[in-house]
Parts: sequence; C-alpha cells; structure tokens
Amino acid sequence: MVSAPGSVLSYEELRRAVAGAGAAVRVRTTLRPAGGLEDKIFPPTYQGGQYHLERRRVEGQEVEVVVLDSVQSQANRLEQALRLAYEQGEIQLPLIVSDFSEKFPQIGRITTLDAPHRIADAIFRDSEFRDSEQDGTPFPETDIGQRFAAARVTYATPLLELCPTALIFGVWNSTGPLGGLGARFPRALVSEIVGFDATVGYRTRSRIDPLSISSQVEIYEAPEGTWTADPDRARREGNQPVRYGRKDRGKPAAANLGNVTPDFVRADPGNEQLPGGVTISEAVQTAVLSLPALRRLRFPLEPGQLPDPEVEEAARVLLAALGLFAVARNHQLGYDLRSRCLLIPVGPPRYEVVAVADGSSSSFQLDADQARGILAAALRRAREVGLPWREEEIVLHPSDRLVDLVRRSIRIQVGGADES
Repeated sequence: MVSAPGSVLSYEELRRAVAGAGAAVRVRTTLRPAGGLEDKIFPPTYQGGQYHLERRRVEGQEVEVVVLDSVQSQANRLEQALRLAYEQGEIQLPLIVSDFSEKFPQIGRITTLDAPHRIADAIFRDSEFRDSEQDGTPFPETDIGQRFAAARVTYATPLLELCPTALIFGVWNSTGPLGGLGARFPRALVSEIVGFDATVGYRTRSRIDPLSISSQVEIYEAPEGTWTADPDRARREGNQPVRYGRKDRGKPAAANLGNVTPDFVRADPGNEQLPGGVTISEAVQTAVLSLPALRRLRFPLEPGQLPDPEVEEAARVLLAALGLFAVARNHQLGYDLRSRCLLIPVGPPRYEVVAVADGSSSSFQLDADQARGILAAALRRAREVGLPWREEEIVLHPSDRLVDLVRRSIRIQVGGADES
C-alpha cells in the first residue's frame, strides 16, 4: 500500500487504503515524563479524587496502567488543534459558531470544535440566526438545521458540508426532534494516552503563612458574601453569627488564610490517603483511524439519489485526510496535558497502514505540513466531484433564554456579583 518503508504518505496511497485496501491507519507515539522516568506525573482525577487505573495485557503479561488522557479528552485536543490551524489560516473547514461575545465577552465564540456534542450540542439547539432572512429562527428550525436533522449514515453529505469533524469524532443527534432516536455516527478516529507499569504516590499539603494567623481565630460570613472576623458585622441566623465556609467552617483556612500543617491529603468522608501522582515505565499515545467506519458512510448528493462511487470515495478520503492532519497537528503542539503532566516524545510517531486482507502493516512518515498537503489535495478532489464543503462560517447567537440561564448561573457562582 505504501511504496517503501518510512516513505512519506501520498494522496494516492491514502486513496487506495480508504478505497478498500486498508483496515486502519494506526499511529503510535512513545512518550516519557519531561523530568525523566523517575519523575512523577499527574493523571486526571475522577469522582472521589481517584485515577483511572486498570490492568491490561501487554505482550502476554498483565501490567498496571493508568489512563493519562482518555478517548474523550484526546478528541477535544485534536479538535482544538484543528481550531488553531483554522484560525491561523492553515486549513479551510466548515464551522458553526454561537457567538456569546456581545453578552459575555469572557465566553466569546463557541464553535462546533469546542462544544462537547459538536453540531448536536444543546448550545446550538438553543441558538438562533440574527440579521438574516431567518432572523430569530432557532437553529433546528432553519434550513441548515433541517439539513442536519436529515443526516443519516446512508446520507452523511449534510454533515460533510456543515460539520465534518462529527463524522470523524462521532455525534448523536439526541437533542433533535427524535430525541434518543436521532441519527448516531460512531467515532472513526480514537486516540488515547496510557502510562504503563504505574506506581501510585500520595499527595501532601502544607502552607506557611507569613502572617502567622492563628487557627483559633473564628471568621464569619459577611452580608456582602465575603468574610469578617468581627461577629458584630456578620450575617446572622437567629441571634448567632454564621461561621464562614463549607470546609474548615469558621477557621481562617476556609478563606485560604493561616498555616496548613504538613500532612497527607485524605479523602472525605473516609480517612484513606488520596493518590498524588504516578511514576511509569513509559507512556504511549495510540491513535486508530477506522477505514471501514468511513466506508460505511454514504454520500449521495441529494436525498434519495443513488450514490456515485467516485463522489463517495472523494468524501471518505477527505475525512481520512482531515483526521490524519488533526493527529499530526496535535503532535506538533506537544503533550502538556495538565499541571505536572508534561510528556516528551522519545522519537517521531510511527504511522502505519494496516492491510484489510491479512493485518500486515506498512509504515510511513507524516508531519503536519505533509498532512496539510494531503488534505488540500483531498479537498480539491472533493470539489471536482461536486461535494459540498461550506467555507463561510455559520454564525448564530444564543437565544434570550440561554443568555438568561448563563447570567443566572454566573451570578450564583460569583455569589451574587454582576457577571462583568
């Protein structure tokens, strides 16, 4: 499939793989902590402050692994890599935007590359057109919204036109008129970062207060929502001043003041110690693009038409090229996953096309510039065969009820202060 081991992938080789010769494109990148293998890194925490630990089989042996970046998180990172490339003018991409800038500058623009459920997200469902022929019309009721609602695996053309990333990372139109029966498109591209031979440490806490504020001092809720040490100025319930805070109630620590005695951080309500980072033997990012998943998608130019094989092939290659560009561009951005979880590649990613016939693989090279070239060639071919690929942004604005909901939420979160 690929002309020679280690050669740069070409558009034609990708086309042959997508057309039926390939089962998958696989990308593996070996990573290590920036501080070295003996340095701790911090995985994401889940309910109860726990890490995602499990046992997996590696070369016939069970090993303890920790998930450093989940499939869902990786999808978000790949989408953000595409958004950055779009904003920097590197690629053309259909994009739907709900613009909150006028009411909430701190939120700004939310695009289909930001919203968790992509084009099917409730943010777009509760947004509408402004200053157009469909002024004030909710997105689901617009011509574009109706085109999306008509999309099916057997008619994926509207999503290619409006939100092609939904065909790569998956989408479920559960907020549409059919609810849970709305069209579902499974992920064609999955990526995950896993650390192997995980050994878990414990987290500690301490704080030396330069003011030496005593923990014996009590603080109270002030009427304006802050704290006060003067009980006469405190908000009262009955005849008693209300002590400040939820945790460490009434203590200076509730306002992040005073000393914190060095100790292990413990879970509530139990007394067990919470995990505080891991050491690993190595981490691996594994990304897999399913070519059968792309081949299941059908692309008639109009509903009810018989699909044209050349048109369908061009659409599928375009999606494959977009997925590979996302992987390559994300690799270029690095692997600073979160605080104290910076990973460094040991070498270049290993790209492979896996044959559908026997599972054999052939490797190739690819970087972001090369992937962008393949994507440009795929887009040219898609236009030649008449596939829709919207270049101008579709700009919506949040409905009044969504604005009201966001405003009320912000007020609660900041304790009654104005959202500005």
